[in-house]
Amino acid sequence: MPDRSRFPRAAEVAYLDTAAEGLPPIEAAEALAAYYADKAAGTPGRRRLFEREQTTRCALAKLLGAAPEQVALLSSASEGLNLLANSIDWRAGDEILIHDLEFPSNVLAWLRLRSRGVRVRLIRSEAGVIPFERFAEALSPATRLVSVSAVSYKTGTFLPYLAELAQEVHRYGGTFCVDATQALGRLPLALDGVDYLVASSYKWLLGLHGAGLVYLAPELCERLRPAAVGWYSVRDIFRPDRFERYELKPGAARLMAGMPNFPSIYALGCGVQVLLEAGVDRIARDLAPVVASLRGRLEALGVELLTPADPAFASGIVSFAHPQAERIGAELERRGVIVWSGDGRVRFSVHLYNDQADVDRAVAALEEILERLEVDPE
Repeated sequence: MPDRSRFPRAAEVAYLDTAAEGLPPIEAAEALAAYYADKAAGTPGRRRLFEREQTTRCALAKLLGAAPEQVALLSSASEGLNLLANSIDWRAGDEILIHDLEFPSNVLAWLRLRSRGVRVRLIRSEAGVIPFERFAEALSPATRLVSVSAVSYKTGTFLPYLAELAQEVHRYGGTFCVDATQALGRLPLALDGVDYLVASSYKWLLGLHGAGLVYLAPELCERLRPAAVGWYSVRDIFRPDRFERYELKPGAARLMAGMPNFPSIYALGCGVQVLLEAGVDRIARDLAPVVASLRGRLEALGVELLTPADPAFASGIVSFAHPQAERIGAELERRGVIVWSGDGRVRFSVHLYNDQADVDRAVAALEEILERLEVDPE
């Protein structure tokens, strides 16, 4: 695992909120300074900007196990989802399947399509788990798209059957989309059958805001008609007949209409390099017992756990429901434990700069807070 000296904040507190904001490594500050130097050089510095974009894209492709040309860097995962939603030739009667543990970005992009006659069908979870059978039963020839998060932001539920679900979606001629925001960089992910994948840069990928990863499978690339086109997405911007026609770049690059967010890309490259050095397989393996310990000890405290008990669904997130979630979060922060607290729940997230000592500190503080709430519930 990387040394905590690369993440100063993790040495100061028990930082258990990567699912909201990941900690960038100290190298990111140096990368931002390098960006400024390259930008300050004016147009001669552009070459280094584009080189850094390529380097970061290749690193992300390696993390995904994909070819670099299948990866693009947009402004956010939300932009990636909306771009997909606006690039499909929808027909009245088409159906989209999502589940009820989704983050709003993977809901809103599809709801707005209802005005075009598209139906959004909701698959209900059961005790924090979305049974594969519920998806299988809901699929039909009308299914045009299935879009799911690999890990739920709310409960931390990992979907272990992504490849099987993709196969079923394709059997009906649909497209399979995965939001990997809460998984990529923390859990091993296979792209088997995935047509389109998005992920934010500022959580488990240890980057900054302003960048979002998109993976576009070759098969979907051939069918997709990007809703936005700009100088950055076409092959030759100064061709003689440019006022008459254009040719899109091959692969995922066609999704990028304009200049990317270079500062964020510079920093993201540092975060991804840390993850590649550590190895996502190793991160997941080493932290599995830490996450299991956290869930088990929260269960012993008697809180209403939202995270399933079965390790097959485990990720880096453990959360529980509580009517005074925000108060609990504030009290934990005063004790040097940073978690997410809102939406009626408290969420812990464990990444490569965490260890068992963070869990011990967090649970001890939480136990004290819960005892005080029993005495003074207001």
